[in-house]
Parts: sequence; structure tokens; C-alpha cells
Amino acid sequence: MADKGTETVYKRQRKQPGKRKKKKRHPVLAFFIILIVLVLVGVFGFQTKDIQITGNERVTDDKVKELIQCDKSYGNTLIFWLINRKIDISSEPLLSGIRLSIENPQKVVVHVREQQLVAAVKNNDQYSYVNEKGRIILTQDDKIPDIPMMDGIQIKSAENGDVLTANDDTVLDSILNIAALLNEEEIIADTIGITSDGGYDLVMGRVTVLLGKDIYMEEKLSELKDLLPNLDGLSGTLHLEEYDSTKDSIIFTKDS
Repeated sequence: MADKGTETVYKRQRKQPGKRKKKKRHPVLAFFIILIVLVLVGVFGFQTKDIQITGNERVTDDKVKELIQCDKSYGNTLIFWLINRKIDISSEPLLSGIRLSIENPQKVVVHVREQQLVAAVKNNDQYSYVNEKGRIILTQDDKIPDIPMMDGIQIKSAENGDVLTANDDTVLDSILNIAALLNEEEIIADTIGITSDGGYDLVMGRVTVLLGKDIYMEEKLSELKDLLPNLDGLSGTLHLEEYDSTKDSIIFTKDS
């Protein structure tokens, strides 16, 4: 006789009506689809139509375009930006840097940084141009307009890239300081010179500006900038050597 023992009851798993078995997804296929879409967007959506060059004054747009690799970009904004991440500017001494940015898929902006030339000196029948630290950036035969000449100091021979030296480095430092302030204030002078009493002066067309000793120079040049409209067309001497911010008037002596 069979042993009845303990009975075990198994519950059946019933499928819910209306639900189907989920299909397996293919992540690799989805990845390639997304990749293809991105490639198509990169190729057809980033067609370079406008290249804007900004920040350059002395270096021409054509020269900047020679330095950036336009021909190798095949008209694609992304490629154009990528191949110009590092730009060799060693052939152009007036440049201190070039950087590209993408403004929109069709427009690239080229940001140009130029060397700040604040003064010039005649050296062996050539013009040497220096920055505010006195480093010689450029030497050439031609005079660049709107850069003041340093007058009254004996310059020692120097090559491009060297720091300018003179017979009196203290005077040279003062003149460079004045030149840098003129550049900052956007004041154009023909020359920066030394007066017989150890002060400094500027020649600006037919006007001579006596600056006096190298004290309160920022204030003197700021005052000069405010007075420039009043000096237009005049010939004479503007006296700032005894500048005093508490005084209400500044003397200008007209030429006879």
C-alpha cells in the first residue's frame, strides 16, 4: 500500500492578460545610431561661414589668416577650432597670442593679442620698439605712427628680445613709466624727453608739455588727457611741472 505521506501543493504562475514578453534591447546598435547622428550633425551642422578677427590693430587680418590653418579645416567649424588649439606666432613679433572660440556652429571668432609697444628709440639708423618693461619687441627701418620717441638718453646696443639698457637706467625707467601711462591713457605724443633741470617733457605737435620731476605722474597725465580738447590747434607750452590738485588753474603759455 502506498504511503500517503504529506502532500505538497505548488501554485501555478498565471500570466496576466495583455502583457507580452519584453524584447531584448541592443545597446550596441543604439550607440552606433547615436554616433552616426552626432557625426552627421558635426559634418553638416558645423559648416564655417563666418570668421571674425578681433583685437588686432597693427597686425593685418591677412597676416592673422596666414597663421591660422584655414585650408586644413575643410570648412568645418569644429575641425577649424581643433587644429588651431596651438598656433605658432614666432614669425610675427608684434603678436603675443591668438585664441579661437566658437560663437555658433557657423561662426568662429579669432581673438588676437598684440604686444603693447609704448615707445621707440633710434638705434643704428633703425627704430627699436619696446614694451612697458623696456624689452625690445621689434626693430625695423620704418617709423610706426603714434608711438613716442625717447629723446635725450644714450641707448646701449641691444637685440630683439633683450631688455633695453641706457647710460642712466633710472632715467630710462622713468621714461618707460611715462610711456606706459601715455599708452594707458591713449595719449599720443611725438617724443618723451629730458629737460635741463632733470624733469621730463612731451612734444605733441606744436605743444610742449612740461611734466617736471617723476612725481604725481599719473595725476599729471590724467589732467593732460582732460585738457587735450582745449589744446587742439594751439602752439605753446603747457605747464604741469608744478602740478597741484588743489589749484583751480593750469598755465598755458602761447608761442609769440
